[in-house]
Amino acid sequence: MKRLTVLLLILITASSSFAQDEKYGATEEEQLICKEALSVYKSFKKQKNYDDAYPAWQEACKVCPPKVSESLYSDGARFIKSELKKAKGERKAVLADSLMAIYDKRMELYPATSRKPNNKCTILGYKAGDKYRFFPDSIASVNVMFKESMDCLGLETAASTISGYYLTSYKLLNAAEGEAADDIRASMLTEYLQLQEIADHNIANETKESVREGYVKAKANIDEIFVVIAECESMVPTFEKKVMANPDDLDLKIKALKLMQAKECTESDFYLNTAETVHTSNPTHESAYAVGMGYLKKSEYSKALKYVEQAVELCGDSADADKYMLRAGQIAIILKQASKARSYANKVKQGGQNNAEALMLIGDAIVVSAPQCADGGIGERAMYWLAVDYYNRAKAAGADGASKKVGTYSGQFPSTEDLFKYGISVGSSFTTCTGETTTVRAR
Repeated sequence: MKRLTVLLLILITASSSFAQDEKYGATEEEQLICKEALSVYKSFKKQKNYDDAYPAWQEACKVCPPKVSESLYSDGARFIKSELKKAKGERKAVLADSLMAIYDKRMELYPATSRKPNNKCTILGYKAGDKYRFFPDSIASVNVMFKESMDCLGLETAASTISGYYLTSYKLLNAAEGEAADDIRASMLTEYLQLQEIADHNIANETKESVREGYVKAKANIDEIFVVIAECESMVPTFEKKVMANPDDLDLKIKALKLMQAKECTESDFYLNTAETVHTSNPTHESAYAVGMGYLKKSEYSKALKYVEQAVELCGDSADADKYMLRAGQIAIILKQASKARSYANKVKQGGQNNAEALMLIGDAIVVSAPQCADGGIGERAMYWLAVDYYNRAKAAGADGASKKVGTYSGQFPSTEDLFKYGISVGSSFTTCTGETTTVRAR
C-alpha cells in the first residue's frame, strides 16, 4: 500500500510538472527546445549584447508558443529598436512594421495581468510613442492612440504619453484651419488641467526618482506648449464658442474659469458670466474670488469687495487665504476703507509669509486715513512719515513698488520752514493722531 501511495505521488508530481511546462510547448522535446532558445537570447540580453540577442530572440519566436511569456514581446521591442538605429531604407521600414506588430500581438495576448489590469492601455501608450518616432507622418492616428491610453489609465498614465499627446495635439493644431483649429485648441485648453493633474499626482507620489523626473519633464513640456496657445485673445473666444455649444456643461465652465484666471483673462463679460454661473451652482472660495476679480476689472468696487470677502470667509486654512485678504485690503483702499484694509493687512502680517505686501498695504491705509488727522497743524503730513516708515520696511522685505511710494510720499513731508513754524525739529519723535510714533523728517 505504501509503495502504491509513493508511486501515485510521483505520477501526480510528474503530471503537474508537465502541465506547468505546457506554455513552453506541447511535448517535452518542444519545451526543451523553447527553454533553450529563451535562455540563449536572455543571456545576450543580460550582457546588453543586443546585436546577438536579436537573431537569438527571432529563433525563440519560431520555436516557442506565442503566449510563452509577455517578456518575449517587451524584449523584442527593445531589440528591434536597437536594430532600427543602424537600419536604412527598406530594412528600416520592415523593422518599423515589425515593431508595430509586436505591440499589437502583446496587446492581443496580454490585455490584462494580475499586476496590470489595464495592461493593454499601457502598451498602447508605448506603441503610440514609437509610432510617432518611426512613422512621423501618422500624427493623427498617434494622437488618437495617446488619447485612448490616457483616458483608460487616468492618473496612472505614463509621462511619455501625456507629453506625447499634447505635442501631437499641438502639431495637429498648427496644421488645421478654421473650425477644425478652434476645436483642437478648445480641447487642448480644457485638457491641460487633466494633464497637469496626472503630472502633479505622480511627481508627489512616485518613489522612483527616474520615473518622477520623467513627469517633471513632461509637465515642463506641456507648460511650454500651453503658454503658446493660451493667449487671452484666442482663449476667451474659443471657450465662449465651446460653452455656447454646450450651455449645460458645468465642468467645462469650471475648467474654462480656472484657465482664464490662471492667464489673467478676466476682463471680458464672458469671464464674469462664467464666474457667476459657476459660483451660483457650486460656491467655493475659488469661484467667489473669480467673481470678485470680474467686478474689479469692471471697476465695480463694492461688488468686487463683497465677493472677495466671501472668498476670505470660505477659504478656511487654504493656502490662498493671504492672497484673498491682500486683495480685499487693496479694494478697501480704493473704497477709502482704511481701517478694513489695515485689519486685513495685520492678519496677513501675522502669518509672516507675505509680510512685504502686508507692510505695503498698511502704508496705503495710513495714506488714505491721513486726512482724518487734519487738525490745522502738522497732523495730516505726519501720517506720511508713518506711511514711509512702512514703505521702507516693505522695501527691505523685497516688495515691488515700495521704492516708488517712498519717493512719492517723501515729497509730501512738510518743509523745514513748516517744521520751524510748529516748533518741531528734524529727527525728533512724533506721535500721530492714531497713537503711533514716528520720526520727524523734512521735505
